[in-house]
Amino acid sequence: MSYANTTAARDNKAAEGTIVALKMAAAKVYKGSLVTLDASGYATYAQVGANLPFAGVAYETVDNSGGSAGDKTIRVWVSGVFSLVTASAAQAWVGTEVWLDSGSSGTPVHVAHSDPGATALKVGVVTEVVSQTEVRVRVDGYAMKQLCDGT
Repeated sequence: MSYANTTAARDNKAAEGTIVALKMAAAKVYKGSLVTLDASGYATYAQVGANLPFAGVAYETVDNSGGSAGDKTIRVWVSGVFSLVTASAAQAWVGTEVWLDSGSSGTPVHVAHSDPGATALKVGVVTEVVSQTEVRVRVDGYAMKQLCDGT
């Protein structure tokens, strides 16, 4: 199929893309927490489930728990370096990938150095070990690209 050349200027509404706005599920998401998309494509606090994509890190706290899916939007960082919680970090983690660890911690800011429970939801690469329980993680190339294969 052949296409004709564009004959007029068009505003493509380009944006830097570091922060994106996503429609929310009926949930509350806290600033600084990891965010996934639910099966319907709405942003929610990070969860592990089959084919749920990692969306990024919440730029703000938004409470849509009393609303319907899509009533509110949340801004999410899809690139950058963020402090996240872990159980027992080691300096050898620098430069290695980490996974969402919602199974053992139950909170959407914990990461693990190995794939906990075959969840396969990688969230980034460790850039710094701040302490045994805090790491800095770069999410570039993981947010809005990685799918969870487990359940």
